[in-house]
Amino acid sequence: MSDVALETVPTSFGNLKPVGHVLVALRTAQAEDRLAVALQSAGIARQNIQRIAPKEAEDELAELIDKASGASGFGYEIVLMRRYLQLAREGCKWLLVKVGSGDQAQRVGELAAEHDAASAVHYRTFVEEDLLKYGD
Repeated sequence: MSDVALETVPTSFGNLKPVGHVLVALRTAQAEDRLAVALQSAGIARQNIQRIAPKEAEDELAELIDKASGASGFGYEIVLMRRYLQLAREGCKWLLVKVGSGDQAQRVGELAAEHDAASAVHYRTFVEEDLLKYGD
């Protein structure tokens, strides 16, 4: 598993847009470590799991939100970035997981839920999909 700078994660119109990935927020380093191990046990290659530091995420997300295009205010992307900024401010740890299929993304979401993830979002070409159920 490697570390990645949030600034290297793809964007579109100033919004975070890592197509083909699931971005997972976890409240503790222990949960992050356990999920990384579970993902590898589920067949996701170590090189397809990257960590993003919380402080770096907070700074980068705040900058992205400040610079987001006017059009982004109409989409779900800006809602997600605001959610991520709040989670980053709360100290969440981040895993960016490259997935090869919708089924694999669903499995990442299931494992994220089992490890008490605060958020897990699958980025597809035209849509972002929350993989966790909220409000249950």
